[in-house]
Amino acid sequence: MTTEQIIFGLAVFLLAGTVKGLVGLGLPTITIALTSLVLPITEAIALIALPAVVTNVWQAAVGGRFRYIVRRHWPLIVPLMVTLYLTMGLIGQKGPHWASVVLGLVLVVYGAMGLARLRLRLSPDLQKPLAPVIGVISGFIAGLVGVPVIPLMPYLQALEIRPSELVQTLGIVLCATSLTLTGSLLNFDLLDGPHALLSAAAMAPSMAGTWIGQRIRAGLSIEQFRGCGVHRADTHRPLYCAERALVIG
Repeated sequence: MTTEQIIFGLAVFLLAGTVKGLVGLGLPTITIALTSLVLPITEAIALIALPAVVTNVWQAAVGGRFRYIVRRHWPLIVPLMVTLYLTMGLIGQKGPHWASVVLGLVLVVYGAMGLARLRLRLSPDLQKPLAPVIGVISGFIAGLVGVPVIPLMPYLQALEIRPSELVQTLGIVLCATSLTLTGSLLNFDLLDGPHALLSAAAMAPSMAGTWIGQRIRAGLSIEQFRGCGVHRADTHRPLYCAERALVIG
């Protein structure tokens, strides 16, 4: 990696960390989307490994409903972890050219749902049978591009979980994802010494950005915070929310 790429990457982690602190998600999505412009996807995924683990462990631990959430969502989490590992081993570690197409499609769908403010609702009868399917698809996409937002986020949003519980649920599911991803990278020699050092270095701007995002969120009024859509658990608008927060001051 060149010096310019490293500086660009650290700036991206600062931005992504700020969004993470503000709305509770967005670190892998923003980081991989932007760093993959200058790096191969496999390297972009390797850089996000340690910052994602640290920020998601913290988010998963806060909320007081850890055991309940794990009991409820293990049919989603376990297939996601297994599929992610297998996908990384069979396809993802090779960095196929069409993986960038998948990443582009994921971001387009993710952004389009946010702009359309599309809200899905899922019948309780369908939650259990759909959970493993969502886990497998999300694990496959995460194994390819490191981002499990589709169909994971629309599924969780459709469950009508309370916002506080949704934040911790995201932390737990994404923690399982990031731990599996990091283990896969280590096992398949994609997170070697130099990449591990860069990923460790990226923890500093990520945590600094998270702190900044939390400070911005603390300074927002209820009306301003609701303008981000977070009170409705609208998980498709992290960049919009960050932009509003910076504009409002």
